[in-house]
Amino acid sequence: MMRKVIFFIMIYAIYSCADKKSEPSKMDLLSQDTLKISKADIEKLNFTEFVLDPSSDKKLAGWLKYRELEDRINELKNADLSFFKGDKKIVETLIEEFISTVPSNIDEESIQARILIVETMYLKFNNKVNLTTSSKSDIQKSITDLLEAFTNLNYQINKKFERDSQNVIKPQ
Repeated sequence: MMRKVIFFIMIYAIYSCADKKSEPSKMDLLSQDTLKISKADIEKLNFTEFVLDPSSDKKLAGWLKYRELEDRINELKNADLSFFKGDKKIVETLIEEFISTVPSNIDEESIQARILIVETMYLKFNNKVNLTTSSKSDIQKSITDLLEAFTNLNYQINKKFERDSQNVIKPQ
């Protein structure tokens, strides 16, 4: 009789200790909510935004990877981080293809430097957004850095085409 009681107690203990689906605690849910970046949060970020001039935009119409990166940046401005939280290989491939397809009409040192900064900030942001230890302020700082880097690239491209359009004759 005693063995049966011990046996049932053991069975009960085993089933009660079995893998239960752990539900997120209120603290986990609270911390996830506080890390969410909203469009309002992004609108509060302080940076000067430059877009491509229409003439520059025409000259870069064939640079598809620029357009794709621009789309990801626009999604980021709308607080859509899903691309960066997706497959890391896809995120890295986009930036690699962006760099490898730079058109020859803008392939100069000043633009290459801005592209390098965009790459660095892009990869840094991707890492921050996927780290569980990142705070909301860390993520916002990385967003600001990436947006500034991209807007500075646009500014440099505009300046390059502006300089090219000025036909200044140098004295001999």
